[in-house]
Amino acid sequence: LFEEKLLLANVPYKIVGGVNFYARREIKDLLAYLRVIENPEDDLAVLRIINVPRRGIGAATINKVQDWEAEQGIRFYDALLEAEYVPGLMRSLNKIKSFTSFLQVLRAKADYLSVKELLNEIIEETGYVADLQAEGTEEAAARIENIDELISKTVSYEEAMKAEGREATLSGFLEEIALIADIDTVDPDQDYVLLMTLHSAKG
Repeated sequence: LFEEKLLLANVPYKIVGGVNFYARREIKDLLAYLRVIENPEDDLAVLRIINVPRRGIGAATINKVQDWEAEQGIRFYDALLEAEYVPGLMRSLNKIKSFTSFLQVLRAKADYLSVKELLNEIIEETGYVADLQAEGTEEAAARIENIDELISKTVSYEEAMKAEGREATLSGFLEEIALIADIDTVDPDQDYVLLMTLHSAKG
């Protein structure tokens, strides 16, 4: 929350001993899912989530799809949709079809689900949080807290749009996140606010 307010106010900051919220792995993973649902031509986002969670789609399979994609002059996602024509996939074919079918269903649901509902659907169907809960570590618990915060951001966005009499859309949410997450414009030579995380001991 502090990061977001500083970014919106255009106040430079640095985090000591921590990682920017939007640079955290779980946040990047889930936002990549949302980006692919909005725009399947986002090759980087597709590549990020194709094996998250692990689906047994390895680097060799991805390379074969990319080679065929280049030969055909099409996008990576379109090549995945036509995976049966890609030579040498063998056992990976069903895994790719399962992945693309999942995304196609999510894209269809995006027409009537809210951003929060869509995010929850991704989390539930991928088992993302369930896997973290199964780890049972402090790091996993922290990552779950970050995911809860991301869900809260979808709620805040939807409430803000409602208050303004505007429609809350997936594209609108992603645009807002992109603006907030862009910290590359901060000049390191400027004065800046220092932030650090503080964990209290329990028990």
